[in-house]
Amino acid sequence: MKLIKNDKIKTAPLFVGAAAVFCTLLWGSAFPCIKIGYGLFGIAPEDVASKLIFAGARFFLAGLIVLACGLFTDRRSMKLTRRDILPVGTLGFFQTFLQYLLLYIGLVNVSGTRSSILTSVSAFGSVLLSAVFFRSDRLTARKLIGCASGIAGLILMNFGADGGGFSLQGDGLVILSNLSGAAGNVISKRVSNGRSPVQLSAWQLIFGGGALLLSGLITGGRLIPDGAGAVFLLLYLAAMAGVAFMIWTMLLFHNSVSRVAVYTLLIPVFGSMWSAIFLGESIFTLTNLISLLLVCSGIFIVNYSFGTRKKARQQ
Repeated sequence: MKLIKNDKIKTAPLFVGAAAVFCTLLWGSAFPCIKIGYGLFGIAPEDVASKLIFAGARFFLAGLIVLACGLFTDRRSMKLTRRDILPVGTLGFFQTFLQYLLLYIGLVNVSGTRSSILTSVSAFGSVLLSAVFFRSDRLTARKLIGCASGIAGLILMNFGADGGGFSLQGDGLVILSNLSGAAGNVISKRVSNGRSPVQLSAWQLIFGGGALLLSGLITGGRLIPDGAGAVFLLLYLAAMAGVAFMIWTMLLFHNSVSRVAVYTLLIPVFGSMWSAIFLGESIFTLTNLISLLLVCSGIFIVNYSFGTRKKARQQ
């Protein structure tokens, strides 16, 4: 990534932590914004086709924003060759198309706070999948303990007294969405060799967003903004996604999957915070607070394992 030329900085713990936290802060804001966006565009809960157009427009625009940044900073690295189509297309399918197809539908039946906590599945899935596909990113006892802590938080959130029961149409789809995102993290790492992180981000967003947009149009959806506020929100979601994916792909390019992906455990914290601000959802219930504490404990435990290994940065 030409915007930051020193590769040593990209693997420095302070930089990795700050950049990953910034990405999760942006992603956390997406949960309430998506629900608000449904209202501003007049998208009914059962109108799946229009949701696909909404998601597709967001990510297609995000891809164009990243592409423009890449063309401005390093035009030659943005070229897409025939060799790139299959790996980049596969990444776009899992990290954008399938992940957000499931998420946008599932969000209708899940609160912003609850869905943000379920997002931690992505971190656990990435840790487990990374151990399978990358020998240097082995599964340790500390990682298992960290995953167990987070899973305990998920169980408490789903079956706690004020958390409600498990819903396949809501919780189930959000969980599957994040497992797809976990697969995308692993695929991003595997296909990044010899490719620019900005190029990967731009084209996978364009491919995945375009597929979502086309799916919505084919199934009869429509996107009619209710004033300038709706357009502004869509542009914010697009810019946020573009910036976050560009930084995230760069982090995965220079660091191990587990080291980066575990920071997605912070999305519940920021998602709950943004939901409380914009949706007026109560986050100070005993169940939510204990769930957040357990999930956040996972990030400390898993990260601690990296502090005890001398060179666990790159595959």
